[in-house]
Amino acid sequence: MSRDASESGAEYEALIQFLYLAPVGLVQTNLQGEVAMMNPVAAQLLMPLSHDGGLDNLFTALERVAPELRGRVECHGEPYGKICDGLHVYLDTGAGAKRTPQILALTLLKLDPERVMAVINDITEQVRRERRLRQNDAWLNAILAGVQDYALVNLDLQGRICDWNASIGRVTGFDAHVVGRPFTIFYPHDTTALEYRQDRLRNADATGWSLDEGRRLRADGSVFWGSTLVAPLPEREPLPGESAGAAYCLILRDLGAPKEAVARQQENAHAA
Repeated sequence: MSRDASESGAEYEALIQFLYLAPVGLVQTNLQGEVAMMNPVAAQLLMPLSHDGGLDNLFTALERVAPELRGRVECHGEPYGKICDGLHVYLDTGAGAKRTPQILALTLLKLDPERVMAVINDITEQVRRERRLRQNDAWLNAILAGVQDYALVNLDLQGRICDWNASIGRVTGFDAHVVGRPFTIFYPHDTTALEYRQDRLRNADATGWSLDEGRRLRADGSVFWGSTLVAPLPEREPLPGESAGAAYCLILRDLGAPKEAVARQQENAHAA
């Protein structure tokens, strides 16, 4: 055997080994979907679709859940290239109505005028996590929209406001120009020293949260009585190459009439 033939054979064996050990499902077919090669991951993912234990044709196996695949391949006129990318395929395992369907992401690549490669990933858990995150965001937004006397503010490591949301405007009247300013912008000017802000952040780092109550300032200059809780966020260190994001969460609550005014009202009531 010539050296070139030997090297080609070694490269082919390495390629086959890679295909069979790859952490994703890989299926090579002809243009009609007839399977020429399938690695174990693909066989495991596709087996629930087989009624007789056979997986001879990819398009036939997926016909019930992705009937458009055969047509997509037929309509792809180029000799090679991507036919579809990350197509979601929902598998009904028949394990009961309450079970979440398995979700596969399918990418079809045309290798040449005669061969197609399918790359298959199980993304069930990923989709479930993303759905939970969206539900949590909707839940939090509903709370912020419904609670009128709370403002939720994200702060960076220096205690500066990272972003604006409707709860800030509703409680304090400040608009988006407040972004980048220290959180002590919500305090009367006699309590906005840099040392005070740093003390609040250090206290929050040391104890898990820092709470104080007193006079607070709205954008129009009016004063209200409020409580402010500052808490460090978990995993707040930015990754390499990322810009610094939120490091603390500040919750500002409008407590209504200042305590001094309430005390005076009580004294007047008792005097009467």
